[in-house]
Amino acid sequence: MRKKLARDYYQRANYRIQALSFFYEVGDYADVVRMCQEIIELFIKACLIIKGINYGKTHDPGGQVAENRERFPELSDEEIALLENISFEMRKDRELAFYGAVDIVPLEYYKQKNADKAIAYVNQIKSIVEKYFNSYAELEGSPDNTTCE
Repeated sequence: MRKKLARDYYQRANYRIQALSFFYEVGDYADVVRMCQEIIELFIKACLIIKGINYGKTHDPGGQVAENRERFPELSDEEIALLENISFEMRKDRELAFYGAVDIVPLEYYKQKNADKAIAYVNQIKSIVEKYFNSYAELEGSPDNTTCE
């Protein structure tokens, strides 16, 4: 069941990537940032689920990968640090991009440069996670092991 759940998170992250273009094209950069945070969270949690690591109720799961470094031999130290740092940075914008604050209106506050940075982060994380999923499938001896029990 773990592998099915991990694959579900992975697929839903990819579906959200497809939806980003709509928000970007209409200039809703706040929702681009928010969705990028969700995408990153889903990708990282998919990796944790495969390894059976309990990540708790956090929106910043990157630290769990770093804390369990020995469980991720497929990833370099640089990739682990990137997962941790990007997850932490994007977590900070989660609520602000969605709800705003008394003095911050999300549609006014978030600019194209914020959206571009968030999308670049998604691309970096996706590249690492795809490498991880492919490596994990090879270790298990199946070309697409993440879809089976």
